[in-house]
Amino acid sequence: MRKFIDNFEEYAILVLFPVMVVVVLTATFARYSRLFTMFWGEEVARYVMVYLGYIGIALAMKRRAHIGVAVLTDMVKSKTGKRVIILIQAVVILAFCCIISGFLLTIIGKQLVVGQTSPALMLPIWVPYAAVPLGMILLAIRTIQAYWGDWRKLDKEV
Repeated sequence: MRKFIDNFEEYAILVLFPVMVVVVLTATFARYSRLFTMFWGEEVARYVMVYLGYIGIALAMKRRAHIGVAVLTDMVKSKTGKRVIILIQAVVILAFCCIISGFLLTIIGKQLVVGQTSPALMLPIWVPYAAVPLGMILLAIRTIQAYWGDWRKLDKEV
């Protein structure tokens, strides 16, 4: 179970990306061959792509692949200064995650009350919108893990 949790983003992307590719290819084939219509194909592909993007944000944090400005971090030589920078970076990212999640949870709450659905799939519209808070929660978890690792790495330095 721990392996699944540690690699959740990879597994989710491993499932979602082929789904998106198959849906787009099938919808394209169906449109040009005129054998059948897949009026819902574009909508599925769009929603899957949104989920891929937000899950990918967390995966990038896990792999430390986000673009960062290292000029300030590299200039600081003391452990205390590095700890302050680590703390500031983590707090900014976590605050961003909380703010975005808060806004989206408000929107999702209103959508639940209204009962809005997507045009083709008739899917409750909060389902695609839930990708944003999910991505932000995953990003927050991976941020805590990454910066905690950086913090502990400073303890091992001489």
